[in-house]
Amino acid sequence: MKKSVTICAMGAVFSLFMFVSVAAMGQCSYIATSSGVMSGFSATASFDVAGGAGCGSQPLSNTSAQVTLNSNQELTLSSDYVVGAGGKLTIMSGQLVVHAHLTVEADGLLTVGSGGSIVIEDGGSLDISSRGTAIVRDGGTISGDYNLSLGDGTASQKVTNLRIFAPSSVVAGVMRVNKATITVANGSSLTTLCNTILYNSDIVSDGAIYVRGNLDLTPGGANNTLCGWGSVSVAGCVFGGNGAFNRIAQNCTNKIGVCALGGTTTVCNMGPVSGNNANERACDALIANCPQPLPVELSVFTAAPNSRQQVALHWETASEKNSQSFVIERSADGNTFRDNRTVEGAGTTQGRTSYNVLDEQPLPGTSYYRLRQIDFDKSSSYSPVRVVKLGTKNDQSLAVYPGPSGKDWVVSSSLPAELLGKQYTALKVYDALGRVQTVTLMPDGQAGRWTLDMHTLPTGVYVVRLLVGTGSYSRRIAQ
Repeated sequence: MKKSVTICAMGAVFSLFMFVSVAAMGQCSYIATSSGVMSGFSATASFDVAGGAGCGSQPLSNTSAQVTLNSNQELTLSSDYVVGAGGKLTIMSGQLVVHAHLTVEADGLLTVGSGGSIVIEDGGSLDISSRGTAIVRDGGTISGDYNLSLGDGTASQKVTNLRIFAPSSVVAGVMRVNKATITVANGSSLTTLCNTILYNSDIVSDGAIYVRGNLDLTPGGANNTLCGWGSVSVAGCVFGGNGAFNRIAQNCTNKIGVCALGGTTTVCNMGPVSGNNANERACDALIANCPQPLPVELSVFTAAPNSRQQVALHWETASEKNSQSFVIERSADGNTFRDNRTVEGAGTTQGRTSYNVLDEQPLPGTSYYRLRQIDFDKSSSYSPVRVVKLGTKNDQSLAVYPGPSGKDWVVSSSLPAELLGKQYTALKVYDALGRVQTVTLMPDGQAGRWTLDMHTLPTGVYVVRLLVGTGSYSRRIAQ
């Protein structure tokens, strides 16, 4: 006897997935009412929710969700979270602890203010993608020894922003700026505990910038501007050639003072400390608390759809040391990643290396990509996460046809297995008025294939809908 499962009894399991497809159509607002974890399947924080029945109890990554913490509580990000287009993450008089990758996507906004704080630790990172914005004001802080990335080399500098207003501060480990604008107002500060690497930037500082490592202008040459009435203090070297330094120090109406100590405590120079300090590795030996450079310096990583609904992945490295390979990892939900492709690394090189890969069979809807770089000693590190949105093709994703007997129907999906795991998939049947019907679902032993027993339903027109983490797929049938 076949073991059957009644679909209407699975509401508790499937409610999350109905939220995925419905909430994307509107804007949901979340105000934290308790401390706890706010991401992934282990979420424990509580929120006051507004925005309609389509908004679930927890905010979803990479949506337009408006998330606010405005009381003396602590939220924890234990898995990657993306502030999607139109979305906001606002931390006011509370603390967000980040143990994963926090990304602000295009047209997303991160705000820290009124005594709120973000602490990034345990390998977490902050990535302000092209067209994203982060604002720190009213005494808010962002701190930790983490990687801070601004821009991805696309769009213009003006549309990707980090703005720090008095009396606020931002502290990071290593900062990389690739087509972005940074504003440090009078009475505020920006500190990097190690190197600041400028590919293409427009920095206006009326406050204080402290670089505890080196200020590296090599990747962008003269594509950087550093102006304002404030000061820049560099514990190590400023290097990148005379053209780069002249541009950053002199092409401003209000020239900023750049003090480069070169690893000493007594000498302050305007410009490269020595002709021998021609690169980051040479200067790092001068900085006692600055770790050696990563084996691979990733300068660009993008993922974007093309006209054929494929995903083109591109990344560049400024240098590589003992680099064995890059593994492209792909995810349907931003939490669980699977290996998709492996690309051989360049070994050891001081020059720029460019990589291009095409994912010819991407996931439909929204998907997530990241790089895992592996050294010859098997140690590894991860890139920031990139989000891609593709259209769906119902004709290739869902088929419904008559089964072996009267009112049995076979449902078949060609979606990848990573979308059809238990935690992702729900199957529902609606009548012509949009009401959910009670039918019996019988898996036939292979992923993406089920049998619907619809003997209890009268003759009529019905819609069979498959819900997965990236959207929904429908077929109309008549029996």
